[in-house]
Amino acid sequence: MIDIRTQPDLALLLRDHRRRAGLTQQHLADLTTVSVRAIRNLEQGKVLSPRLDTVRLLADGLRLGATQREALLDAARRRPDTDGHLPAEGDGTVTPWLVQAPLIGRDTETAALTDLLRQPGGRLVTVVGIGGVGKSHLAAEAVRRAAADGTQVLWRARGDDIPAGELAHRAPGERTVLVLDDADLAGGGSAQLVALMRAHPRLRILLTACGPCGVPGEQILRLAPLPVPEPGAEADPARLAEVPSVRLLCAHIRAGNPLFRLDDSDAAVVAELCRRLDGLPRALEFAGRWTLVRSLPELLAEVERSPFGLTAPPMTADTSRDLVVRLRRTLGRLSPAGVSFLAALARDHRSWSVAEAATAVGTSGADAAVILFTLVTYGLVRPERLGGDEPRFSVLNHVRHLYAETRRDHRRWSATMMHRIGPEDRGRRVAVGEG
Repeated sequence: MIDIRTQPDLALLLRDHRRRAGLTQQHLADLTTVSVRAIRNLEQGKVLSPRLDTVRLLADGLRLGATQREALLDAARRRPDTDGHLPAEGDGTVTPWLVQAPLIGRDTETAALTDLLRQPGGRLVTVVGIGGVGKSHLAAEAVRRAAADGTQVLWRARGDDIPAGELAHRAPGERTVLVLDDADLAGGGSAQLVALMRAHPRLRILLTACGPCGVPGEQILRLAPLPVPEPGAEADPARLAEVPSVRLLCAHIRAGNPLFRLDDSDAAVVAELCRRLDGLPRALEFAGRWTLVRSLPELLAEVERSPFGLTAPPMTADTSRDLVVRLRRTLGRLSPAGVSFLAALARDHRSWSVAEAATAVGTSGADAAVILFTLVTYGLVRPERLGGDEPRFSVLNHVRHLYAETRRDHRRWSATMMHRIGPEDRGRRVAVGEG
């Protein structure tokens, strides 16, 4: 029989594995979504009853083999007040929503969403943003925290039926969060949500979608892309490494190459990659994973041609085409005025104010502000932090390229049609939805 008193404790094992992997506590936190403080407390032996889910996440981040992983879990199961007794798993000791990928740069949004779900009025919360910005990831982290407090979670992906029957069998006082990920409420879905909330007073509903659902009382959390490096930030690699989009890209790079460290040799390339990919977590993941077989300059050259140029790496659930499809889905929600407004401003990569946008489009400042509010909510336009009294904005690089591709396709189509039709018809113009 193994005497557990002779086995290494969790603090020692975790610290040794991390150091052998060449990772700092911050690097391990970036790879696992476990906070630096939690890792530090575990390594100092301050946590007497660690959650097994947390230890599993750390084992994944450390890329431990089966034997090392099981030894780490055994150390976590041994509690000093149990005289060597190993508690059985189950009975609520395992949270159902494990977040496997890094959730970096989203501390504020995570706290805000968690708080919204706990507020008395937070019956219906919608996380809004363009595809690839990390709405599902944020929702998973928020409900993982809710489940840790005893709240029951029901998760449904796009296309799944709303589980009205399952909710009907819940205990009257049971707290439940229903997550509708990538929600599509066409055909009476919004009315069904209202009916569910009336029938189940303790039910909370969390949606992730490209836009608000419009139900009265809906709380909206806008999820913007991660902040990108400001011009000249690459001159200081240490400071650059603190920018959220850079942190995320470097975390994905280190997942394939644990020895990677940001320095002067690649700071400029990494900074420009983050800018051209708009700080979109999904796009940064693609770029970071491809560094396993492609150089950073090679990836940047591909992205300079088009931010959609990086295909999804093998064994990836979503694809680069999903980013295009989801972006077009968001654009499809815009009014004709919004389409024309965005198309006009998408021709320029520079930032602009509301007044400048109104002049460029030929509308009033009040009308421009109304359209801009929608564009920022959907995540198609980014507020810039450039200082000064007048807020400034810019169109996402992905959006600009999509509009540029549309214009090129239209010109090619027009040239083909002009070649095919007779001279008497060449004065006609074909209307297109690009403004």
